[in-house]
Amino acid sequence: MVSKTGTIGIIGDKDVMDVPFSTMSITQKQMETFGAPNMPLDNALVGVPSIRQAGSVLHNDFTIRGFRANGTSTYINGVHGVLTQFNFPTYPFDQVDVLSGPNSIISGSGVQYESSTAGGIINMHSKKAGEEPVLKYKQTFSGKGVFGEYLDAGQRFGKDKAWGVRINTEVLHGETSVDETDMSAKGVFVNLDHRDDKSKTNLFTGYRDIDIDNGMRWFKIGPAMTKFPGSIDGSKNYAFKGMTKGGYGFIAVLNHEQKLNDDWKVFFNGGYSKQKLNHNIMGTNSAFTIKNDAGDYDLGYSQSATPQKSFYAQIGTNGKFETGAVKHDVTLSVDKAWRNKDGSSSSYKGVLGAGNIYTGILNQTSMPVAGYTTYKDANQTSIWGVSLIDSLEYEKWGAILGIHKHQGEVTTHNASGSQTAHSKSDATSPSYALTYKPNENITLYGSHAENFDIGKSSSDSNCLNKGEILPPAKTKQNEIGVKYQNKGFLSTLAFYDIKQANNINEYVDTDKFYFRQNGEIRHKGIELSFAGQIAPKWNATAGVAYMNAKYEKTTKGAQDGVQESGQPKWNGAVSLEYQADDNFSVIGRALYTGSSPLYNTNKTKHFYAPSYTTFDLGVNYKTQVGTVPTKLSLMCYNLFDKDYWMVSRGDQIYASVPRTFFVSAEFTL
Repeated sequence: MVSKTGTIGIIGDKDVMDVPFSTMSITQKQMETFGAPNMPLDNALVGVPSIRQAGSVLHNDFTIRGFRANGTSTYINGVHGVLTQFNFPTYPFDQVDVLSGPNSIISGSGVQYESSTAGGIINMHSKKAGEEPVLKYKQTFSGKGVFGEYLDAGQRFGKDKAWGVRINTEVLHGETSVDETDMSAKGVFVNLDHRDDKSKTNLFTGYRDIDIDNGMRWFKIGPAMTKFPGSIDGSKNYAFKGMTKGGYGFIAVLNHEQKLNDDWKVFFNGGYSKQKLNHNIMGTNSAFTIKNDAGDYDLGYSQSATPQKSFYAQIGTNGKFETGAVKHDVTLSVDKAWRNKDGSSSSYKGVLGAGNIYTGILNQTSMPVAGYTTYKDANQTSIWGVSLIDSLEYEKWGAILGIHKHQGEVTTHNASGSQTAHSKSDATSPSYALTYKPNENITLYGSHAENFDIGKSSSDSNCLNKGEILPPAKTKQNEIGVKYQNKGFLSTLAFYDIKQANNINEYVDTDKFYFRQNGEIRHKGIELSFAGQIAPKWNATAGVAYMNAKYEKTTKGAQDGVQESGQPKWNGAVSLEYQADDNFSVIGRALYTGSSPLYNTNKTKHFYAPSYTTFDLGVNYKTQVGTVPTKLSLMCYNLFDKDYWMVSRGDQIYASVPRTFFVSAEFTL
């Protein structure tokens, strides 16, 4: 389920025991087991203790150490910014590296959209051609009627098998386990690589088109509510007729490494993405507001579009040398990331009727009006950075010394397309760490790392500096931990303390205020994980996390010391696999999320969403159909059909997904 090695940003491929940070690498096996096409990415990642589920079939949201992340803060082959926040597939990838905690020196520059890398780094590895040819065809069925077809083909060719190509395709269509929620997707991804004695080159590119109808699952709590709503039927559809979200896009990622000699090399990493959310008819501001304790809500709707392009380029050099008994591994890189995001210059919105969270749609008196006229410039963001890092080794000791210089520029426009703000800002983020290995089985470490993002502005009409873009919010983390490995068993215990600058309103009278970066959020936590064989034929992975996330400095001190919205103190996951023989296995998983605080829409009342535990269970069987090797899989997610609320995006609540079956047959041709 997990790998002992992974890619740690510009440091490169490392054994987990040599990394002075919390890291875990999710294998293709875990993604295939828990990453059904109608499940968000976090369903496969949640075994990492620092990750908590916060996604839906529409969006790949999740949190890392309490900070929101999604596709726009995810990397592919070390390149940032080529994915969107929308649902994206796992089938073209065979490993996901998770580095917990902020770390600009590792991640380099990145331009996020509705997310950040303040909590950690997610890096996905594209499938590459192996030494042996691969030709696999898979058919899947999930939910009430989602049928999928997948093709995975790869082969090396040319002299010394220098060239490799891997192709992955998808066709998906049908009704999910939620009533009347339909999804369809089609895509093709190609990985082309070349290797020789002096160089390595990899190009990953692809196109995907996805549409989801009636995928509404999230709500807000209105000011008239006096208690947190009871659990609702996760299989019900709460969307109005005509609700739809769909998008398509093209991505390309290029990596090249050139050896200069045995000790030095140069490298280039680049990325391009063109994405268009071409129809997005959703609830007003993406969520319905529950008006009263009876569970009533209005079918308010709006539509928007976010066509965008993103680019990334990085050049650098890496070299190894020694000074006396000290070994050095030095990397110097320069990079730039930029994103151009458009918006619709005109849109439609209104109220279509009424619904109730306990009974469903009460009435719908009209259909939403669809269509856009023109698009306008909305936001242009760019960041450039330079990183210098030295990894040192001396006997049983290791150290990392690094510094990252970062400069960002933001330009925003209003609905008419006129420029409203322009800002430049910069910061320096140091990173340093120390490791000690008393023996080959134990690593003790301590580290300091930092991260910062592009500054934000306020659009409130009462804000006296409306539109002014503030400096980037810096995130600083101190972490200490211990890692233990023995006979295929790996465990990590980590303690961390994160402080993040927070933007708050500073009032000068009853209504008027300045938007200033004088607030602070603090996340302190403990994480324990282990993975490996616990007995003959038995494998396990488990993680448990405790996090105390509080607002330290807030507007008028109103929330000082209050537990941060959407941040439970406890979460955990455990997976247990029984491998009866080479052909048959059974796997089960339990996921726990603790009680989560949140506010109503005007932040006058504080509520707590109850804790919940869900279970998954599945079997795998390898056989032959004629002469064709075949793998049959059956998974059941949310085995006991638990209904619950999941807190996400701060003060929003998501309705749970009901019991969902996933069946697949994979043929090796």
